[in-house]
Amino acid sequence: MTGTAMNDLPMKPLTVLLVDDHEGFINAAIRHLRKLQWLEVVGRAGNGLEAIERSEALRPDVVLMDLAMPEMGGLQATRLIKTQDAPPYVVIASHFDDAEHREHALRAGADNFVSKLSYIQEVLPILEQLREQRGHE
Repeated sequence: MTGTAMNDLPMKPLTVLLVDDHEGFINAAIRHLRKLQWLEVVGRAGNGLEAIERSEALRPDVVLMDLAMPEMGGLQATRLIKTQDAPPYVVIASHFDDAEHREHALRAGADNFVSKLSYIQEVLPILEQLREQRGHE
């Protein structure tokens, strides 16, 4: 196939698992993300335990993970998700946007960290970059 013919093939959507214990936050994120035709929200989870289970079952490209949740928080869930075969790209989101929380997230294995105060503005460029990288694989 020529390079042009390859580019004409429809790309598989970037798949995302949303993890947050606040239903309103997940619903707002879905409202924004569903506008992106190249992205598909394949699941949602309300805590870290559910996130691990759904990540293993759904095999998303990306997990958008809340930091603080009941039962199991985002840091511990990220550590465990990153041990899965072909683990997803994990973005931790938190209202606590400071160097210490960012450092803890990265040490836990997160690939990126965003503030919940500017969630969509920070998440969209990350997702767009991942989409671009996938297009060139």
